[in-house]
Amino acid sequence: MAKSTNTAGTNSHQTPNSGMSRYFNFSGEEKMAYALLIGLMLIIVLIRSKFYEISFERDEGTYAYYGKLLLEGKTPYKDFYEQKFPGIFYFYAAMVGLFGATVKGLHVGFMVLNLGTILALFFASKRLFSVQAAVLTAFTYGIVSLTPSLSGYTVQGEHGVAFFVSLGILAYTYTIQSSKLLPFFLLGLAMGTAFMVKTSGVFLGLWAGIAIVGDAVFNGKPFSFVDILKKSLIYTLGVVLVIGFFFMLIAIKGSFSDMLFWAYEVPKRYVGKIKWEQGKQYLDYTLQAITHDYKFFWVHAFLGLGVILLKSIPLRLKVMGVSLLALSCATIFPGYYFYGHYWIQILPGLAIMAGMTFYGLTGLLKNTFGIKWKHLSTAYVVLFVLMSLSHLNSKKDYYFNPNYDRILRTVYGNNPFPETREIANWLNANTKPEDQIVAMGSEPELYFYTGKNCPSRHAYFAALVDSTAEHQQFQKEFISDVERTKPKYFIFYNHQISLFVQRGSDQSIFNWYNKYVTENYNLIGLVDMVDGYVSTYVWRDQLKGYKPQSQTNIYIYERKS
Repeated sequence: MAKSTNTAGTNSHQTPNSGMSRYFNFSGEEKMAYALLIGLMLIIVLIRSKFYEISFERDEGTYAYYGKLLLEGKTPYKDFYEQKFPGIFYFYAAMVGLFGATVKGLHVGFMVLNLGTILALFFASKRLFSVQAAVLTAFTYGIVSLTPSLSGYTVQGEHGVAFFVSLGILAYTYTIQSSKLLPFFLLGLAMGTAFMVKTSGVFLGLWAGIAIVGDAVFNGKPFSFVDILKKSLIYTLGVVLVIGFFFMLIAIKGSFSDMLFWAYEVPKRYVGKIKWEQGKQYLDYTLQAITHDYKFFWVHAFLGLGVILLKSIPLRLKVMGVSLLALSCATIFPGYYFYGHYWIQILPGLAIMAGMTFYGLTGLLKNTFGIKWKHLSTAYVVLFVLMSLSHLNSKKDYYFNPNYDRILRTVYGNNPFPETREIANWLNANTKPEDQIVAMGSEPELYFYTGKNCPSRHAYFAALVDSTAEHQQFQKEFISDVERTKPKYFIFYNHQISLFVQRGSDQSIFNWYNKYVTENYNLIGLVDMVDGYVSTYVWRDQLKGYKPQSQTNIYIYERKS
């Protein structure tokens, strides 16, 4: 069995400096592992730096914009809202505050977040299995988290969930057979934060509870129910403190009841909206897209489910591994939408299982088949790294010379994400700081790009044409806000997905739009999304005699003098 290198012996005859030097007295295996880790991180920096300026999709833009609003002193759930708990707003506010309110700034921030996740998983796997297994864990997460179809290059909130879950996994490794209570508390803080960033993080919080109990019950030693209860309560205290902290912030701001409406009542209405038959089609399609060029990593990790059947694998590791992978997978199931970025939450568990596969297979070859070759583990690591490099080479155009528009079209179809960036560039070049804008369309990224705030709290237009009891009131609020502020520029997305009009919703807001822009605005720009993939931009004098070729257009209006 591959032996873990997570402990260091003591020697009563150590020299005065040996206490410190032992931390730098690496074995050959450790030197190779750390060299490969550094190499991986340099590759990740190189690749992710190529995506610094790729345009946001609407979820990224929404959270980035709301994070900026929070830093400006706006109140969550009153001045802006989302169907999430407040951790998501404060997480993005922290990223915007630390790295800047720019596309590049946030991509840099999430690159740092990705590197932190890789490090946390590396050291967690090192403590669970071995330093060589940690290499496979790090490579698996680092490369698979770049998958285009799961929005790997984006600044999606699920990257935050993966980061805090990975910190939790690392904290868990310090709870194993430990009488100290601090690691249990830190584990609770990490999992509570993951839950506050994205509600689906609750599944990983449940995993941590199972892992704590499993380690106590299945470690081959007598256990105490009182000890399990004490450790579980300390863990729960960490979770509750995080939740209580965020809830207290919202209560102080006076929007606690609004939070319950948006983060609890509204999501309940979507439960069961998509039936399993339709959801399974989404699942099959997304699974195929995500794993298509990454089968090696997924298959290798899932082999861990086979090796855990070996008797040589400690029972507590089996419980930890199976529950981690199962509950990681559970994060993508709520609502049966199976959006690509949901799958980011699976990746920490997938990466840990890659380490489990190494741990089990090398032990099987050595102990069961009697292979005594001392370089077996090293050869395994080298082969895995070579396969990883081969994968990078096979997709070198995507990794090292990405075509932004092509990637956005491949992943998101004809959503107007490149177009919104171009419109924002034009607005930034042609507007004054005091000029206001408003958009009818679910593209809050426009406000983030331009640094201009929506005159209404309804920056995400889809809520105004949803089939909820409140949507008519939301329309009235939006109309009142626009008429009061008289924005200089009005952008209308004649785009089915961006408007996202639901069956049975009141559509009187479109009648208001037609009348309002006719009386108060001139058309100065048109984006003609031909076939949904090739867009033509027409401005001012070029509009004379121009006939749109597509039914999908974006109209830019300027207020009459």
